Amino acid sequence: MSKYARTLLALVGATIVLSALVSGASAGRLSTSSRNIRATWSSLEFIEPLGTTVRCPLTLEGSLHSSTIAKVLGALIGHISRGTINDAVCSGGRFTILQASLPWHVRYNGFVGTLPNITALKTSVIGMSYRSATPAGICLFTSTAAQPLQLDFSRSTVTRALTAATVGGPMTSNEGCGPFGTRITLTLGGTSNVPTVLGGAAAITITLI
Repeated sequence: MSKYARTLLALVGATIVLSALVSGASAGRLSTSSRNIRATWSSLEFIEPLGTTVRCPLTLEGSLHSSTIAKVLGALIGHISRGTINDAVCSGGRFTILQASLPWHVRYNGFVGTLPNITALKTSVIGMSYRSATPAGICLFTSTAAQPLQLDFSRSTVTRALTAATVGGPMTSNEGCGPFGTRITLTLGGTSNVPTVLGGAAAITITLI
């Protein structure tokens, strides 16, 4: 192969790589196959500072404000309109969602992975309010901008579908309520089943545009 041909091939290869990098870097929005979503947790954990773990089933339903999401940190992208805990089957204590606190705001919090291979979509939930009745006492909790509920959605890079939703993060009680009348901090954790469209069984896909 001549020197000219080798140089030409190198330039073509560099152009293809550069185009791919620019394409991935310039994808400023995410597109979703459905604006309405539902996710259920068979066992959401609330871990108290004294070591007690309360487990409860949780269902969340909500919607996005648009079928496209701008990758802007902190942007308000949707809300959760329904949240239920079946406290009758909780173990270790009882948790009740305060329905008057709905809807809760959902904000974009970034992504995991390297464009275009996003492996998770990170969001935060603000305004969630619930009351606990556990060995630590009866306490009220509300997620805030300073201490939001973390809600992350795992995504398959092959099918682009959401595969699970993970709840996590610490939450401190609104007022003194612990065994010594002090504010207590719980740690939440748990992974849902496959999130689906509201009212159906179809998975939800997220695509870069």
